[in-house]
Amino acid sequence: MLRFLKDFLIYGLASVIGKIAALLLMPMYTKILTQEEYGIMAMLISVKGILDLASNLNIHSGIARDYYEKGINKTILVSTGFWSILTISISILIIMSLSCNFWVENVLSLHGHELDFILVLLSIPAGSFISYFSILTRFNKQPVKFAIGTIMSLVIQLTVNIYTIAVLHWGITGFFVGTLVGDLFSLIYFYLLNKSLVNLSFDWNYLKRALKYCIPLLPAILAGWVDSSLGQIFIGKSVSYTELGIYSVAVQFASAFTLISMALRNVWAPYLYESYKKPNFQSELDRLFTFFVLLAIFVSCALSLLSNELILIFSNKDYLDACIYLTMLCIPMSFLLLFPIAQSGLSISRNTKFVGIAYIIGSTLNILFLIAFLKKIGVVAVPIGLTISRIVTYFMMYAATRKYSSLHLPNQLLIALILSVLISLVLAYFKSNIILRITFLIIITAFLTVIAIKRLNIINFLKSLVNKAD
Repeated sequence: MLRFLKDFLIYGLASVIGKIAALLLMPMYTKILTQEEYGIMAMLISVKGILDLASNLNIHSGIARDYYEKGINKTILVSTGFWSILTISISILIIMSLSCNFWVENVLSLHGHELDFILVLLSIPAGSFISYFSILTRFNKQPVKFAIGTIMSLVIQLTVNIYTIAVLHWGITGFFVGTLVGDLFSLIYFYLLNKSLVNLSFDWNYLKRALKYCIPLLPAILAGWVDSSLGQIFIGKSVSYTELGIYSVAVQFASAFTLISMALRNVWAPYLYESYKKPNFQSELDRLFTFFVLLAIFVSCALSLLSNELILIFSNKDYLDACIYLTMLCIPMSFLLLFPIAQSGLSISRNTKFVGIAYIIGSTLNILFLIAFLKKIGVVAVPIGLTISRIVTYFMMYAATRKYSSLHLPNQLLIALILSVLISLVLAYFKSNIILRITFLIIITAFLTVIAIKRLNIINFLKSLVNKAD
């Protein structure tokens, strides 16, 4: 568990630095870009998400699943994944480029943003290989090198963003130029770390085995994109890009959960496949789950209770409507954080089709809710629909995990998560005095500390660290 937490902190550090840098640039974005431009940028980022999925078919997860298996030739396995992803991503790039005007004019209704769409397309192959090589870097247990590469890429991307947006006044085009330049650096960096595993070899049996694992996960990933991005597209198409810009600011702050989630996902698969046969795995699982639920409660309350001040500091008063959206996003983002743990039993047993089924049902409920209520109650329908989707998906995956494995989780802690966020929502909605909000946050923090000491055996854990140091 100590190594798990160490790797988690290293991976998390890279994400935290990137997110802090992005927040520091938010005043520039919200000052130079109009709310409509900010909304269009969010729309194109959402589109990029689905294109990234189509360009690699999640093959990297199938390759990663067999990476530690006995009798596997890692060089042939990795090379098979490399050539498969290259073929698919280049094909998608060519097809989408040739039909660029159709997508920009008829589907997205983004007249005048053809260049921005092309820049998004150019980042597809690079993004696919970054995902692939970064996974290999994690499985080769190189967290420090992973963090260095990620941070350097972020520095390059943000530097280009500042220059192109603030100095050259390229608008959102400058943002996508910076993204592309940062991706190209990451591609070169992570390829050099893993080039010894890539040659001209290819094995159809390895590819079939990888596809058998990853294809059932595609509906889950597609449904995840629907949950995270379709709501924003609905806002842009059905409400306005201005409202989408405001909602996107809330999403930007809520991505604090993504920092934790990315770090957890980066270390969870290697940890799970190496550790699930250990006799004390269930007790470690209970402690890790408890740790992440308590962390989610603290982050949720902090973001919700201080949302007004955070938005004023990092954007401006024109975006204050994002406060309520931010608080409402905390519950679904917290449940998303716990997804890798909830589906552990399915990953171990290779019953990944149930992950897809759970995602599809959750996302279908989300879509139906948006269709029924978006025009009636406005943008708040988006975080509500997302909450319904994430809770349903989580408990369906957990039910399947219980059925196909002996693993179980202390889900009663989730009640405390939901109640704390609802109280924070009430305090934020009625614009309570900041002293009252900070007092409640201190009470919550003390409560979480007491639970952590009791459930996580922190004192014994610290004693073990001291003994190891001695």
